[in-house]
This record gives sequence, structure tokens and C-alpha cells, in this order.
Amino acid sequence: MASIDQQTVTREITVLEVTVAGPSGEARSLVRPDDTVTIGRDAANDLVVEGTLISRRHAEVIWNDDGWFLRDLGSRNGTYVDGEKAAFVAAVDGGSVHLGAADGPAVRFKVVTITEEVPRPPATPAPAPGPAAAPPASREAALHTAGALIRLGRGPDNDIVLADLRTSRHHAELRRTPTGYEVVDLGSRNGTFHNGRQVTRQAMQPGDMISIGRHEFIFDGMRLHEFEDAGPSSLIADDLTVRIKDAILLDDVSFALTEGSLLAVIGPSGCGKSTLVKAVAGLRPASQGTVRYDGRDLYADYAELRYRIGMVPQDDVLHRQLTVRRALRFAAALRFADDVPRKERRLRVAEVLRTLNLTERAKMRIDKLSGGQRKRVSVALELLTEPSLLFLDEPTSGLDPALDKEVMEELRDLADKGRTVAVVTHNVMHLDLCDRVLVLTVGGRMGYFGPPGELLSFFGAEDYAEVFREVTANAEHWHRAYRSSALYTRYVTEQIAEAPLPKPAVVERVTVPMPRDPADAAPAAAGAAAGAPAAGEAPAGAAGALPAAGGAAAAGAGAATTVLPAGAPAPESETAEQAMPARPAAAPTAAPGAPGAPDAAGSAAPGSGGDTGKPARAVGRARVKLGGASLRSRALHPAAPVRQFLTLCLRMFWVIGADRGLTLFTVGLPLALALLTRTVPGENGLAPGLTKFSLEAQRLLVVLAVGAAFLGTAAAIREIVNEATIYKRERAVGLSAGAYLASKVFVFSVIILGQTALFTWLALLGKNPPKDPLIFKEHWLLEISIPVALVALASMAFGLLVSALAKTTEQTTPVLVVVVMAQLVLSGGLFELEGEKVLQQIAWLFPTRWGLAAGASTVDLTKMIPFEDSLWDHTTGAWWRSVLILLLQVVALIGLARLALRRLEPGRQ
Repeated sequence: MASIDQQTVTREITVLEVTVAGPSGEARSLVRPDDTVTIGRDAANDLVVEGTLISRRHAEVIWNDDGWFLRDLGSRNGTYVDGEKAAFVAAVDGGSVHLGAADGPAVRFKVVTITEEVPRPPATPAPAPGPAAAPPASREAALHTAGALIRLGRGPDNDIVLADLRTSRHHAELRRTPTGYEVVDLGSRNGTFHNGRQVTRQAMQPGDMISIGRHEFIFDGMRLHEFEDAGPSSLIADDLTVRIKDAILLDDVSFALTEGSLLAVIGPSGCGKSTLVKAVAGLRPASQGTVRYDGRDLYADYAELRYRIGMVPQDDVLHRQLTVRRALRFAAALRFADDVPRKERRLRVAEVLRTLNLTERAKMRIDKLSGGQRKRVSVALELLTEPSLLFLDEPTSGLDPALDKEVMEELRDLADKGRTVAVVTHNVMHLDLCDRVLVLTVGGRMGYFGPPGELLSFFGAEDYAEVFREVTANAEHWHRAYRSSALYTRYVTEQIAEAPLPKPAVVERVTVPMPRDPADAAPAAAGAAAGAPAAGEAPAGAAGALPAAGGAAAAGAGAATTVLPAGAPAPESETAEQAMPARPAAAPTAAPGAPGAPDAAGSAAPGSGGDTGKPARAVGRARVKLGGASLRSRALHPAAPVRQFLTLCLRMFWVIGADRGLTLFTVGLPLALALLTRTVPGENGLAPGLTKFSLEAQRLLVVLAVGAAFLGTAAAIREIVNEATIYKRERAVGLSAGAYLASKVFVFSVIILGQTALFTWLALLGKNPPKDPLIFKEHWLLEISIPVALVALASMAFGLLVSALAKTTEQTTPVLVVVVMAQLVLSGGLFELEGEKVLQQIAWLFPTRWGLAAGASTVDLTKMIPFEDSLWDHTTGAWWRSVLILLLQVVALIGLARLALRRLEPGRQ
């Protein structure tokens, strides 16, 4: 019982005692509700733990309405529970975790009760009677009662209609099973995510989250709580370090970016600005540290969150030969779901063009635009999917001051309209348009983060040029000065500590689906007969029961839609505990120990069903299990690979057709090579001469084989490296690598088959045919053309392999020359390879060796020249052997090119 005196009141409160056992002894701290205690090696932490396994800021103990939790802060060596890494752990009475290793320093938790004295509250008169207080205005919650089946998708016939072009028409279902509920993906193109991990079928536990496009659903065991990530998003970068081998590109960078703000990242060349942006955007994850998107771990949930992040690289990510509108339409076809109608995609493209004032230039080729306009087109590309975060790497590079200001003003406008924008720039003339400026010093360290108005005064500089000189010449000094300053505490430490947990915008509707089977229908019918409200209806007189304005349409199962104002009384069918809070971040979690409830480590209790043995993290007030897939393996496909393949093929044909120079080269090259064959002396063609030996057939076959090798290699050797920037960006948002490579192979095959047919026909026009063709007696030209075409196709595949491995287009030219020369020398047509043990085996790797062998078998070349070759036997078996080996080379080289594409995968260093 509390004792009362005139000044104070003594009360009992429950707190969490946190004990850390380190090498130098134990440290304790009491965590009160709503308090936060940090743990780490740095002396600024509440609990300091020494040791090489402990990070500077290793973990923190926080409170939310479900109790106390320990959250790992992206430590280098992790936090362990029962020998397994955990990102978010319930701090229950008697529980413990280990820091840095499974047997590292232990953190133990104990719930205790303490007494404390607080000032006595002043007496206040009773309020006068008046009307009932209005419910808190603003947000409204969406509750979906889980019946036998809930259908989710973009189509109006779903129980829950999701207005998002990245959502399939019929996307997923929540189904009742004998043991509970499961979510089932219906073959959607953008995927269904369960706790950040893409799934096709997954058992559901209370507290689990389903994500579809921008929509998130928290399952509480009986209902789905719906949220929509439609507004600006906060971004926290905490202790980011990027290492490549022994080099440190970025060193311990932290900052907090509030919602709807514009950040400029500046610093001298080579200080890690682009590295930082790629790390924060998830394209190249940091070696150490965390990035939090609205409180969620970006790296852990990248497969899902990447669609909400736009990235505009320094180089253009569009084919300049296309018009603005056509380029954006191709991009929309690749990024949106298969079943999004063409009309809807085109409307979205038109909307983005209007947003960025590009409508008047929609029909212009991109290479005819100014530099600033091209950057706006790149921004338009990212805005197609309506990202909440937008990153730009040097968007004003090479622009004059007027265009630079124009771009920065447009970025300011985007931030004001609800996006969080970060831009890397060398130009400091318009920093006043930004909310925050981050200055990096040489060595990738922080020199300043804060408002632009305080930057010059912090450095004691008169202009930005002096700032750049200081952070270049005295990098370590300014890094230490900022880290020890009040600015760092105000704009970094406090902002990160106060960073909000996830709070997606709430969708303004409540859908209660009617039961779909007789077993479910019976209780509803009984309730209706007794005068109870029917399923899908609000109780009579319930406050706020209004029709949804454009919410979920009534499905064939009879789903109805109502609106429940935030804070309004729950319908009579719900208890107070079931009612949705006014501004929730998640549904309540089942009590520990209850069937199906997560335990302290985030795993389900035995017998609850479902796979819940993974570490847990927080999503608002719920504990959600992390997926274990690596970031690089999460490049999923927004559109079906077949649809992507067709779109990429069509785009490639448009690009080639729009490039007049390339078109002329493609048509002119086989003509030029055919003219070269006319320089071969002789009148016998491919037939034996009147004398014992005739070199004309040999020379013609050599020119055909080597010419075909040049056609194939020259066509493809620059293709992928030329598009590397475009491929990386499209791959990061879900382009199928297989579809991309298949489109290159298909388009080049069509072109090369046409080229080799024209080349072979013109080269042998008017020449005598072989005396005794092996396969096609009446169509000897086809028998010659097949191996020539296969040589070109194998060389094309080799060209794609080289292009995927090359870092610059300049590297491909010498490779082209060397490869064509090697194809000539090792073809077997210049000198006898038979008997050359090493050289003969090496020659087997080259397509011209087998292409020439097939042609030699057809014309019976061994009877026309003074040396023999075992591969040239005049038999059908020898011809088929050469053709089949050429086919194997084509397949093998395409497979190697696919492996080489992994070098360009998101997340690769």
C-alpha cells in the first residue's frame, strides 16, 4: 500500500535488472518502462563491456508495450541465444544472452520490484459533465477477420483489394488449416513475404507479418491488421563500415534521416560518398553496422524492402537510343506484375512524366535531351514504383549552374511531397535547399552531419572550399572534433536513440469476409436468426460504421467493408483486448508459453505448428522471425521470366533499330566478309580440281569459318559491359538474370543466323558445289551453312562471356583481336595440327577447328590438299561429330556467361 505525506507519494514499480558479466567483473543497470540502456565497448554506453568480440555499440535493452527486449545494433560478431544468432530477443525474467559469441560475455535479465518516491500530484477538481470525448482523429485501422479463406490481390473480386501495380490480380490467400492458418502465394510475380522472407506456402503464428507490395498484414491468431507503407520513411544508418580486403572505404558512419527530408552527402573525391549511398540503399551492404528503414533491418528484409527504395546511379540507366516514353514503358513492363494491363502501365508512365514535367519531351530520344533532362528521366524511372526512399549518386555531375539548381529544386520538391531523398553531390552552391548535410573526410569518416546553416560555423570556415581543404588535410582532427561535439549528440546520438519503431500508414477500411463453407456458414446463420449482426455488418448504432470509400470491393463470397475510426469502441463481437489501438504498429503477441506463442528467443512453443525456429526481431509491438537467406540470393523476379524475356527481346530490337550506325554495321559486315572470299584465286570452288591438289576449297572454308567467328564475337563482346549499369539497377529491382541472358542469346542468334546465311550464300555464289555432299545431297549449301552458323553462335556466346567479365569496353577490343587471330591459327586450315600433341588438344577448344572440320568432311578436303587430318574424314559420322561438339560449345559457353553474370549481382563487392 502506498504511504502518503504532504509532499511525496511512495509507489512500487516493476523494472528490469540487466547484469553483464565482463572480463573486469559485473555491471548492473535497472531499466524502467520506456527507458533504453545501451551495451557496448564504448565508454559512452550505460553498460560497458570490454573485449575484442564486443562492438562499440553492441546492443540495447528497450521497452515497448509487450515488455522489455534486447536488440542487437548491427554488431560485428552478433548476439547469441542458445548458441544461435538473434537480432531481437524478449528480455524475460531469468533469461540471458551472450555477446560476440555463443560463449561470450553473458547478459542476464531479472524482473524486480522497487519502491520510489514521486511528487504528490496536485488535487484537481472534477471535470464538469459534458459530451463524451471524441475519438482521436486522424488514422483509421483495417481489421480483417480470418474466416476459412481470405483472398488478397489487385482484382476487384478479392476479399482484400490492394491498389498497387506491383501486386498481382490474384496474389495470395490466407487459408484455415486443421492446425491453424497458412498463407499461400498464388504464383504472384512480385512475391509474398512472410516476416521479410519470400514464401510460397507458410504456416502462420501470432505476430507474423505478411507483406505484399506496399501492404503489410500482422496476424494476431484470429485477424489480419492491415497497414500501407505509402508515406515518407525514416532512415537510420548506424556504425556503417565498408571493408574490401585490407582497405577501409567507409569507417563508422552513423546518421538519422527523418521522414520527408533531403540529405546532401559531400566531401573530397575518393572519400566514400558513392560507397555510402550503395550501402544505405542495400546495393552493396556494409561490412559492419545496420541500416533501418522505418525501424526494420534493411539488409535482413531487403528482398521485400528493395521495391520501396529508388536508386539513381551516376551513369544513365536507360538506353539513350530510345524515346523517353518508350524507355519508361519498357521499364514499367519489367517492374510491374504480369497481369497489370498495358493501359494501367501506360497511365502510370504518363503520370510520372507529368510529375517531372517531361510530358512535352516524351517523344524525344534520350540522347537528344540535355544533361539535366536525362537525370529527370532517370528519376522518373525510379518513381514508377512509387518508392518512399530515393537515392541519387552525383545527379548534377557535368551540369552547368542553372541546370544544377534546377535538379536540386526538383529534389527539394520531391522531398516536400513525401519522399525521403539523399543525394551525393560535389556542388555546394545549393546546400541551403537541404535539411541535412553529411560531410565525409578522407578515409570515409564523418566530419559533420547536421543542418547546412551550422556547417561553416562548425569548421570556422568562410566558404565550402575551405571546408573541403580541411577535411582533406586534417581528416582525423575533424572526425574527432565532430564526434566529441554537441552537434553529434544532438543530430546523431539522440536521433538514433529516439528513432521510431515501424509505423506504416493505416489503410482506412475494415473487411470482415463471409464464411466460404457450410461449416462456417452455420454459426453465422444461427447468429442471424437470433438477431445478432450478420458477418460483415457493424452492430446497430456502432459509431463510425460507414461504407468504405473505394476500399475492398465485395467479393463473390460476400465480403463487406466498413470503416472503424481510430479510438472508436470495438464492435460488440470484440473484447477490449481484441480492439485495434488507435495507432498500432502490429497486432498483440500471444503470451509467452501459450500455444503457438513465440518464446523468448522468438521461436514457437513446441506443438504450435509452423517453422518458427529463427531469431526474432521487432515490428512495432510484435516479434517477427527473420529470414536466413543472404542478401545476394534475394534478387527475385517482379514479372515472370518469360514476360521479362519477351520484353527484353523487344527492347533490344528497338535499340538496335534506333541506332543507324549499328544497323548499317550489322548489315554491312557480312557483305564485306563475302567480298573478301572473292579474293581467293581459283575456278574449282568446293569441287576437286583437275590436278591432284587444289587449295581453293581449303581457303574458302578457312575464310568462312574465321569470318563467322568474327561475326559472332564482334556482335556480342561489348553488349553486357555496355549495359552493366542498366543491368545492375534492373537486377536490383527483380530482373531475372536468366531472362536477360536468354534475350541476348535469342536476339543475337536471330541476327547472326541471318548474317551467316547471307555471308555463306554470297561467298559461294557461282562456285562449284562439293562433289559428294554427305547429308543434304540436293542442298549442299545448307550443309555448309550449318557449321558456319554454329561457329558464329559459339563465338557469340564466347563474346557474351568476355563481356560479362570485362570491367570496361576498352578491355574488350584487344580480346577481340587475340581471339579472332587464335581462331584463325588453330582452325587447322593454315598448317597441319595432326601429331602436335599439345597444340592439337588446345585447338579442340576453338569453334573454328570444328566448323572447318565439318566443312572439310563435306567437300572431302583430304583428297585436295597435301596433308591429312583425322577430323576431316569424309563420313557422316565425322560431320555429325563436329556439329554436335559445336552445339556443346554453344551451350557450355552460354552457361559460363550466366555464371559470369554473378559478378554483377546486387551485394557483390
